[in-house]
Amino acid sequence: MGHQIVHQGTVASITGDSMQVRITQRAACSQCSVSAHCHIAEQKEKMVDVNHVKDISRFGVGETVILTFAEQTGMRAVMLAFVVPFLIVVAAVFGCSLFTDSEPVMAMMGILFLIPYYIILYLLRDRLKAKFTFRVEKLMNN
Repeated sequence: MGHQIVHQGTVASITGDSMQVRITQRAACSQCSVSAHCHIAEQKEKMVDVNHVKDISRFGVGETVILTFAEQTGMRAVMLAFVVPFLIVVAAVFGCSLFTDSEPVMAMMGILFLIPYYIILYLLRDRLKAKFTFRVEKLMNN
């Protein structure tokens, strides 16, 4: 089955067969014993949408749940969000450098080449949302 990315969260709202779960992301140093006295330790609260939950009646607002996400799927998301845009910009800048020595033009072309990519991602958002989904499980001691 592969590795899983696991987060513990709290159900914030339930609508139909979907729910929003509040998770707290912590920097690695927040686990340090002196993190309470250090300003580097970082925590962020995020809301995660979980769609098409089977037997959603088992869950209640305020309940602690476990969210799981396949690590391989997470890597695909990173590729789409960071690696592919980076490669597009680099290819556009190097390609443009064959035709001009103007750095502002090369930079502008690098940015402009991202527009079609993000339009394609926007048009495919429903398919991507179906592929990049969290699974939700009840915490055993609830």
